[in-house]
Amino acid sequence: MNTEQAVEAIDIILKHFDLEDFEGIGYEGSTPYQILISTILSQQTTERNSRKASETLFAECPGPREVYDTPAERIEKLVFSSGYYRQKTRCIKEVTKAIVEDFDGRVPDDAEDLMRLPGVGKKTAACVLRYAYGKPSVIVDTHINRVSQRLGISDSKKPEDTQRAIMDTVPQDRWDDLDIAFITLGRRYCRPSNPDCDNCPVSELCGQNN
Repeated sequence: MNTEQAVEAIDIILKHFDLEDFEGIGYEGSTPYQILISTILSQQTTERNSRKASETLFAECPGPREVYDTPAERIEKLVFSSGYYRQKTRCIKEVTKAIVEDFDGRVPDDAEDLMRLPGVGKKTAACVLRYAYGKPSVIVDTHINRVSQRLGISDSKKPEDTQRAIMDTVPQDRWDDLDIAFITLGRRYCRPSNPDCDNCPVSELCGQNN
């Protein structure tokens, strides 16, 4: 899929789901640290559960110093609704320890330093860079990865390959639109199994049907 076709697909999806006025996925009022931790809490759970866990945690521990000083047992209770709360608490405590002790309490603003933090990979780093620091970055979750493969933007199942393919194919000013378009399509029609190709607005552009 070339750039023109990728942009066409994004526009069709946005129009189909009435998302043309979408202004980007944001974390209004959140600090870089809160965005980082929210991204960790969002893994392997629903948006509703991760949001609840984030709100509960930050109401009591709004910053890295508070989390650093709070016992793990208490953090587990605060983030319980996110699921896998013990594993996530360990990750939160480890990443917070590194931020406090190695970065003077400040979340790094470049990818290399972010990925030096325990448990922080490319997806989490990209989220922080974009939403905390306003730096252009491509975020590849399971929906974006799957839709990008099926539409022919990427020919690899590896998220890092898909990230590069998107960067090479989709104009930078459309990356936010791609996020919401492909995530929505992935949830509604382009499912991992039994995709609803009959109702998919971009089925004619899909590699699976050509």
